[in-house]
Amino acid sequence: MSDGVARVPVLPRGVAAGVSVNAVVRSGHAVAGIILLVCVPGVVAILVRFRYDDDLPGPLLALGLMLGVLALAAFRTSVATLAIYLAVGSIANYLFVLASLAGHHELLPTALVLINRPESVLVLVGTAGRRPLPAIAWGIGGFLLGIVGTGLAELQLGLAPQFGNGPAITLANYCAIYLGLSLVQRTQRKRVPDFLQLRGETRRIEAARTTEQRTVALLHDTVLNDLALVINGPDTLDGRTVERMRKDVATLAGAHLLVPRERAAAVAASDGSLRNQMTQMVSDFQWRGLSVEFTGDTGTVARMTEAAVTAAVGALGACLENVLAHSGVAAAEIVVSTTDESVTWTVNDAGAGFDPATVPSDRLGLRSSIFRRVESAGGTVKVWSAPGSGTSVLFTLPLLPEPARAEGAQS
Repeated sequence: MSDGVARVPVLPRGVAAGVSVNAVVRSGHAVAGIILLVCVPGVVAILVRFRYDDDLPGPLLALGLMLGVLALAAFRTSVATLAIYLAVGSIANYLFVLASLAGHHELLPTALVLINRPESVLVLVGTAGRRPLPAIAWGIGGFLLGIVGTGLAELQLGLAPQFGNGPAITLANYCAIYLGLSLVQRTQRKRVPDFLQLRGETRRIEAARTTEQRTVALLHDTVLNDLALVINGPDTLDGRTVERMRKDVATLAGAHLLVPRERAAAVAASDGSLRNQMTQMVSDFQWRGLSVEFTGDTGTVARMTEAAVTAAVGALGACLENVLAHSGVAAAEIVVSTTDESVTWTVNDAGAGFDPATVPSDRLGLRSSIFRRVESAGGTVKVWSAPGSGTSVLFTLPLLPEPARAEGAQS
């Protein structure tokens, strides 16, 4: 059952931005892993080709170390793990170049592309936050560390530093991707609404609408009925009528009655408010000359929400008020029936009746005091009437699920 608040099946803007950045970061880590794995057969092929089989363990161990810290950064992405990845990865890159070229100077420049691949991997570091621009700073840091590691290894081997285009091309593409993602987010921020804010606005609009409906129903049940009694009643009001009007004034002064409840809290089974209110209401109408016969449980409150109890009492009062004012008879019957899911009240009278289709739109008795009041609590209303055939008003309000059944449904 809906609580009157729009449910928007879209991630909030901040969360959606974080998801998109995280997806790009994970994609970069996956590409980095693939590059390192492809390096393994490449190193093996080159060293075997030049008959340096005995020197394979050094480069392979360096690649394995890079794969290890890459896996750590990928599965536990944080500022700390990314820093570890760059620090350990730059050392592994240095060791890889040193082990690959030590005593193998003739491999250059043939193997330069392969030598530069671990350096390119350092560029694909990503970021630990939701914003894409910091990833560019991390990538530039990885690029510089890669150049430093490769340059130190070559200088240590007495070689002139040689830097391939691979890391620079990787950095350019990497920065373009994150810069583009940042621009897209900035553009969409102006076009796509903030759904958290939209939900808040929807709540406020719904609360205002509910307050308006309650105000109209409350005014009908108090001010309008009291004015009708003053106009049509005796010249001198007795003490009980005066006391009733004072209660109506006190009700209007109780602003808490117009405040929508945020949660559908169940009324305790021991709460006698429904029974007491109905007993007082029936007594008041009987004093005013309407005989009311009640059939069923007058105090059913178990698994009813406070809103449902308030709606039931208000709708019953409005029904009896209509019988007293319009039916032309002095008797009414209220029948209560309960199921596992709902409780239903039926108010019958054998009076003049009316054609529901001819009720003017400005009449508040049915629309505001009964229909809207019950529907705002999640219930339904049906009216059967015809001129000369009496009137029956049936309204049903939902019950909260039984605790045992609710637990069973969850399990």
